[in-house]
Amino acid sequence: MASRKLPYFYICVLALFPLTSLAAEFAVLVVDQQGTPVANAVIESPGTAVTEVPSEIAIIDQVNKRFVPMVIAIQKGQSVNFPNNDNIRHHVYSFSAIKQFSTELYADTPGAPVTFDQSGVAVLGCNIHDSMVGYIYVSEWQNIAVTDASGLVRFNQEAMPELIVIWHPWSNDKENRRIVNTANISEGGTLEVQLNITSPERVFGFRALRDQ
Repeated sequence: MASRKLPYFYICVLALFPLTSLAAEFAVLVVDQQGTPVANAVIESPGTAVTEVPSEIAIIDQVNKRFVPMVIAIQKGQSVNFPNNDNIRHHVYSFSAIKQFSTELYADTPGAPVTFDQSGVAVLGCNIHDSMVGYIYVSEWQNIAVTDASGLVRFNQEAMPELIVIWHPWSNDKENRRIVNTANISEGGTLEVQLNITSPERVFGFRALRDQ
């Protein structure tokens, strides 16, 4: 079987920050400029690439005219289903570079799951409800997680990475992404990262993912 090529960004990441040789457990806490925990931050721990397409189908539900959860992280090749728990019709679509699709109008049962075979970020909208916005982060790596309301995620993997990648749709970092070195924590430690966040009241809808 032909080998899978990694994007140039990730090749540079591995070249600059190789993995150490020890197994590791560690946590990442994401806070904003006021020190408040940040939910919906995607944390990638580069090192072990995805080699098999995950069989599990991820879910983004539609509840009270919102995508729930607003942000999910999946592995390259994974599929996503869009159930509708509202009693109204929705029409999910994306014009993102990594995946462009449009579902039919539906009130109950959605169509077939959508497969995301390129890494990057897909921004979701609804053709009927302009206020709805969601994000699918598609990763090349096996170790990936999304923070909840506590702002915290934990990793237990074969080696301690020398860096992690943090992405949030409202981050002021270039492409909403930051690379963070882990040199100041050890196995079992917690790395706290502060992001400068622009609140949803100031950045609305698709403008939350900015070209920078």
